[in-house]
Amino acid sequence: MRTRMLSTAVATAFATASIAFAQGDMTVHRMGYNPGNNANGFNSYGVDSGIAAYSVASQSCNIGNVDLTWTSGNGQSHPVISQNVYRLDSTGRRFEHIGQSWLKHGFCALCESGCGPGVGGGCASILRVGCADTYSSGLNDGSGGGPKFTVDPVSGDHLHPDPTPTGPATIRGRLQCDVTDVSPGGNNGAVYFVEGMYVHYEDHQNGFARNNATWREIQFANDANITMQSGSPVNHSTETIVEAWKSEDAAVTIVELENTDEGGPGIHGYFQIAYRIWDNGNGTWEYSYLVNNQNSTQGAYSFKLPSGGGLNLTNVWFNDVDYHSGEPQDGTDWNMTQGASDITWTCPQTFAQNPDANAINWCTGYSFGFTANAGPVAGTGELDLFEPGVGSTLVFPIEGPGAGGGGFTSPYCFGDASGILCPCFNHGGPGEGCEIASGTFSGCTLGSSGNLSEANDTFVLEATGAPTTVPGLFFSGSTQPGGGLGIPFGDGIQCAGGSIKRLQVVVTDGAGNASSSISISVREGSQAGDTRYYQYWFRNNGGPCGSGFNTSGGLAGTWGA
Repeated sequence: MRTRMLSTAVATAFATASIAFAQGDMTVHRMGYNPGNNANGFNSYGVDSGIAAYSVASQSCNIGNVDLTWTSGNGQSHPVISQNVYRLDSTGRRFEHIGQSWLKHGFCALCESGCGPGVGGGCASILRVGCADTYSSGLNDGSGGGPKFTVDPVSGDHLHPDPTPTGPATIRGRLQCDVTDVSPGGNNGAVYFVEGMYVHYEDHQNGFARNNATWREIQFANDANITMQSGSPVNHSTETIVEAWKSEDAAVTIVELENTDEGGPGIHGYFQIAYRIWDNGNGTWEYSYLVNNQNSTQGAYSFKLPSGGGLNLTNVWFNDVDYHSGEPQDGTDWNMTQGASDITWTCPQTFAQNPDANAINWCTGYSFGFTANAGPVAGTGELDLFEPGVGSTLVFPIEGPGAGGGGFTSPYCFGDASGILCPCFNHGGPGEGCEIASGTFSGCTLGSSGNLSEANDTFVLEATGAPTTVPGLFFSGSTQPGGGLGIPFGDGIQCAGGSIKRLQVVVTDGAGNASSSISISVREGSQAGDTRYYQYWFRNNGGPCGSGFNTSGGLAGTWGA
């Protein structure tokens, strides 16, 4: 995004003096908090045109050793405050920025306790060492705030006067979220977070921008205003929003990026990349990434991941956050291209083409994801910066999908009464085979892991829920009997037929589980493009129907190169 700047000479002179003498260090201590925990921590203004509007109280602290200037008016000696909402969706696999506000401009400091002794003194023109300053949710109302494009977030500089936000009175300038993103009825199981970040000129010139964010969990009420409420009282001071995702899923990886000296010597721009990869157990893996621009003025317009060849990408998705109330940033979605050794998302326009193109601007996070037919390998990623400046590309270690060519699997033919009936009405649970013991309503399930690849066969069949310590046979067929529903067979259902291949006899363990350990493609002669149908046939003495044997459900597998 285009950012208007003060003259270089003035900014450089102020920066040199600040670095030499001032060591004030501001942090965001708490969001959604007022002294006494009163009701002004969160404010919900209502809904207009499908958009709900909010504001959140914030408390900052000076943890440095020199007072920070904190005055109102048209100067730069006060902080600007950004408020954001993020959602970990109900699948637990997409972490997305779904709402942002216009910026609150600070005006004076209460110098209260909260993160130190405090000294009081009313509405002071400085935030003293060891003191806190709180703005209630009403004071942080973005309807009286300014846009992001007038702020240089790496230096902390900003211009006045700000334009006035536009749009319906209920929502303009405020922390806006689409009702479909926050309505409890449509987001069962989703987890929400509010993030606050301050930008203060002296603090940034002192080199302390990295610790200027905090987050906490929130929730939304199922009422007419979709009211914002506390989800957890715990604030995570000095942490950026990527840590919220990791707090919910310890397997999330976080990569820290620094655009060194972006704002001058010792004044850096910061990004964080968080990602998570899941093995779907059917020859595919799901990849999910978040790129967070904490305070870089240059921003980012391209995100490149390493990848192998032969990949089949499906379920490709992208999420940005809406700008509103007159912010000029374009909202066109990024494009994804798949190269021979990389996967790249790119903003539709460069800075030269449109300074207000949809780059990853400061205090925003863009999310990216896909499903691939290959597991992760370590490599090198690239983040191309949007505006001209000291850097052009940041390089970092990250995981992307390796060489593809693997196939995929899908379960079918269940003994849960969803298709044909089990031989003596001994139905198992949903997605299982027929019941193995009377009255348990529990059957055997067949799953898999690894890669169905002719060249790199790591495919493993995995039976669960069979009787303990009994022999069973993994086998495959070329057809699906009964049109894919199966036919009665002992105490179970036969799901694989035609040209049968005996694969491996495996005795179940003490939990009733069994896994293959051979090269299945070699044993059955599978080739790329072949589809085979797999099943586990096991001894079931004392079973419900008296035949002495039973089966799992079926698993269809299509082999890749």
